[in-house]
Amino acid sequence: MNIRIKTKDSITGFTIPCSEEQIDKLCEVLGIPNNSQAEITVDSVYMDDRANGLLQNKTFNLDKLNYLAKRLDSFDKNELTTFYAVSYSEKSNDIDRLINLTFNTHCYSVVSDFSDLEAVGRKMYLTEQQAASPTALEQLDGEGYFNKVLADNPNPLVTPYGILYRNKNEYEQVYDGIHFPEYYWEENMGTVTLDKDGFAEYLYLPYVKTELAKALERLGAADVSECEVTLDSSLFNDEMKNILKGLPKNSQEEIDGINYIAERIAEMGAKEMPYLGNLTGGLQPQTMKDLDAIFDSAYEFEMFDGIYNAEDYGRYMFCESGHFEYDENLEEYIDFERYGSQRLLCENGAFTHAGYIVYHGYNQDLSEMLAEVGIEIPSQQTQTLKLYMPLRATTYYDENDFGDLYQVDCEIDVYPEELAEYEEEILDAITNNSLPEEKERGLMKYYGENDSVNAKVKRYDFSVENVGGKLMGIATLVLNAPLEDKEMEKIKEEISGQASDGWCEGFEQREIKCNGKEIYVSFWQSENWSLQTAEELGISEPKQELTMGGM
Repeated sequence: MNIRIKTKDSITGFTIPCSEEQIDKLCEVLGIPNNSQAEITVDSVYMDDRANGLLQNKTFNLDKLNYLAKRLDSFDKNELTTFYAVSYSEKSNDIDRLINLTFNTHCYSVVSDFSDLEAVGRKMYLTEQQAASPTALEQLDGEGYFNKVLADNPNPLVTPYGILYRNKNEYEQVYDGIHFPEYYWEENMGTVTLDKDGFAEYLYLPYVKTELAKALERLGAADVSECEVTLDSSLFNDEMKNILKGLPKNSQEEIDGINYIAERIAEMGAKEMPYLGNLTGGLQPQTMKDLDAIFDSAYEFEMFDGIYNAEDYGRYMFCESGHFEYDENLEEYIDFERYGSQRLLCENGAFTHAGYIVYHGYNQDLSEMLAEVGIEIPSQQTQTLKLYMPLRATTYYDENDFGDLYQVDCEIDVYPEELAEYEEEILDAITNNSLPEEKERGLMKYYGENDSVNAKVKRYDFSVENVGGKLMGIATLVLNAPLEDKEMEKIKEEISGQASDGWCEGFEQREIKCNGKEIYVSFWQSENWSLQTAEELGISEPKQELTMGGM
């Protein structure tokens, strides 16, 4: 729902329903405090004349208006029609009444087409019952039911949306005007309930600080310690809950811990939780620091559920991993235990009660936890590796005989020698194209496999470098350990994908202002493209930065 909000000094466009972060930004723009009492005046509503007639030129509490919009956002066409018909008939602009109405549309039916009374009656019956089997609906005398409703409504209300009929469902006051009923508008990581004096407020994880402040304000609580804190989430496993039990009950520390874990789950994505659950089950983190280290390094592990010995591991690798073409008729000839034992000697792993865990990384924050299950973290040598690729650049500006620039309708190539003059401008454009989520690992953020490549390549980023007077594209890798041939091949494939279809595809569509003209720089070209080390390219090996790490 797009609305215009009017204040003393301005009119601002805004879309509801929205998140608390967006409300924060709106209040900042309007110059009003974002608390539970914040009010706005709705100047007009776009795209929905019904809502415009209901809300235009009226002042509402901002949170109540947003909650109402969330409720309406979930309605189907029939529910919306009923809502607007009832609100029209009651001439209601009281937002508390409107919120309660969203929980009571099943108390009414709106009819605008009387051509098939059998169908009308069945629809009315389904509205009143809220659920009915197909058999029950088929056997229902729809027209007879309609006549019964008609008899109970001798004076039905006429609205612009149809004739409004009241059924026998009891109208309930779900909203008390202060505490918003629990309602899941969008997917979340779980719910925290704050109870005080028989009233409840709900925080949908992860929440922002203003949501907690408003909840406490509505409960009349100065601090979290005045409330009973309850967590409801299927994504928090036993290990996470045990860590939270170690925090003071009903405290700010506890609720901050809950929200922090929810933020980390949201970063990983709920679909990764089965893997993370098994991993934490095997490693048994004892503190929030332990759990944080697992989240930070989850991509460095491989987890094999239900694998508890060398034979199980060998059988899994042959029969289920996909690394071999397995013929079950050959099972009696395969020594699964021997093969599994050989693999175990080459891996940094351990059997736990949750399965077999392999660790490929170097995060020393995990050292004590991994030592408990028999995994030792090797010492770390961080070094830089550069992979070079040709650049292609184009512009829509040409130069006449007098050196003046003019715009043309076709692409003109910018040659690498000229491109070298714009190295600084291109580097600035690359920096500006980076996203906040790439801060820690660069473009390794988007690498999707838990393997040795993910563990060894700490991060990589695209950049440019002058090589012999020509500007070339480079992918700069920070390595935790040297790459083997297969690992090098795999990371090259990943970088090639980002160069052709990923990060670089977006970058090449952004103009870069260089010496009075705009150029477009691409790290990919369909012909004569390569990705090579300095040695493979035949240039002097750049001096590598080497940092010792580990214990």
